[in-house]
Amino acid sequence: MKVVSIVNQKGGCGKTTTAVNLAYALANKGHKILIVDLDPQAHATFSLDISPDFTTTDLLESIINRESLNIDTYLIERADNLFVLGSSIGLSVIEQTLSNREDKIDVLTKLLEKCKSKFDYCIIDCPPNLGVLTLNALVASTYAIIPVGICELSLKGVENLNNILTMLTNYRKSSLTLFYLVTQLDKRFNFTQRFLKKMNDTFKDKMFSVKIRTNIHLREAAACGMSIFEYKKDARGAQDYQELADEFEKATKNAKIVKCCYKGKDVKNVYLIGEFNDWEKNEKFKLKKVNNDTWVIDLFLAKGKYRYKFIADNKWIRDPSNVLVEDDSFGGKNSILFVK
Repeated sequence: MKVVSIVNQKGGCGKTTTAVNLAYALANKGHKILIVDLDPQAHATFSLDISPDFTTTDLLESIINRESLNIDTYLIERADNLFVLGSSIGLSVIEQTLSNREDKIDVLTKLLEKCKSKFDYCIIDCPPNLGVLTLNALVASTYAIIPVGICELSLKGVENLNNILTMLTNYRKSSLTLFYLVTQLDKRFNFTQRFLKKMNDTFKDKMFSVKIRTNIHLREAAACGMSIFEYKKDARGAQDYQELADEFEKATKNAKIVKCCYKGKDVKNVYLIGEFNDWEKNEKFKLKKVNNDTWVIDLFLAKGKYRYKFIADNKWIRDPSNVLVEDDSFGGKNSILFVK
């Protein structure tokens, strides 16, 4: 199961709209989807017209109290292939309870372990802050989608989020794969074009090519407790979220997480190069330092055989922890990675 957090500490940038409609579009493509509403305001629950008897509050309480539970009894089947764990205001109390626990940001991970074999994707709608609930979501996730409205305050929220993600990388010993999504796009204004250029210059290949345009039908659909595909399937909001589902599916399809680790003291920067990036030094493949002598990176690679090396402070080095090597054309050795 691929776990995806929809997150930005700024409210009103399209988190819930994206969570609901991306989930529905992926379900329409035949994927089995779980939506977890992790916001005490329960906007995703409301947007899908659900009134659950049991919510994420009850589930997290059960995990905290180490009670046995059958998660199937909590799931609401909202549509074909689409299941929901609804939310309630009680999550606010849970957040306070978690703050005093040693495992305070690992509880959701324990919960999702109980259903990971049942779904292809889990999409988490996060609250509009960087509190304990959001940290739980990010620790449990493989991917994070960050909606950014055409507004400088949205970018400010992203800056703070990126600082948190850097700290979480040290905790997780691995990094999330981030995607930035432009929402509320209106091309009629000059400011929009300047803002898009700033986004592209800042986030580059982490940007989704699809942009979510302003569309009143998206708001109307949420008010009626429907996805845009149920409310008005020919609306441009439906077109945009269908294209987003296609792009996200392609980005995550047949990919396997592969962790690469480099150990070396007195090193300032470490990069991974290989056949997966045309042997070019790229910031996307820069390893994260997790302690004094350890650097890590998570790759998403399709099945196959890959030759690679590290660049440590501009020195090309084969992976000393990998015994699989082949001669390269320069008289040295390439490390070999098999993804099955």
